[in-house]
Amino acid sequence: MKALLTHVDRARGTPATRLPGERELAATYGASRTSVREVLGIFEALRLIERRPQSGIYVREADTDASIDALVLQEALDVRHSADAYEQAQEARVILEIEAARLAAERRTAADLDVMRAVIDKSRISLREGKNLADDDEAFHLALIAAAKNPVLLRIAKSLYLITRSVRISYFDLPGAAKSSLPQHERMLESLEAGDQARAVDLMRQHYRLSTRYWRRAKKPRLPSQAKRSRSSVPIRKFA
Repeated sequence: MKALLTHVDRARGTPATRLPGERELAATYGASRTSVREVLGIFEALRLIERRPQSGIYVREADTDASIDALVLQEALDVRHSADAYEQAQEARVILEIEAARLAAERRTAADLDVMRAVIDKSRISLREGKNLADDDEAFHLALIAAAKNPVLLRIAKSLYLITRSVRISYFDLPGAAKSSLPQHERMLESLEAGDQARAVDLMRQHYRLSTRYWRRAKKPRLPSQAKRSRSSVPIRKFA
């Protein structure tokens, strides 16, 4: 799947790129035709390719045609995104989480606050033990978004966090990133406890503004083996 996804990704932006037939793709990648057919079905569902009657299989030209899950699949298979794609995903997170912070300050429950407190407690332990805080950071932000009580926002956010996983691991490897992030989370939690929407929004804006200098450094490419060390497993069917 990774090899074929790489092939498709490189062809994007080129007008009317026609893929070889299933038989030829199977021979090229050493896979069964059944496996190739299944993978092409996934790519079609993700709107990476389209089947044209009496013509063949074509790569969709525009990045905006594809589902957001296509970017998730790229990250899971270590098919590296462009620097622009990471930047755009980060920008989308900022927009989404500022509004989520406002909603969470209004809608959070005692149970939501308990979840965020538990994540912060775990983050303190991880920081003392010198662990990478990417997973703890994700858990806090997703708990905050869950407190906004909008399942669609949460689903989009989860995809954005999957897309940026490798670069977030790089981010938390940088000196000072984890140490500065944790107190910001603590202040955000306090604003939610107080139900202070304006402060929650302001703190989220500050959080992303302060993290930008680290984030731009973390966008530098890293080896797939490095990015994988903290990566959650994503079940994906590979070629037979």
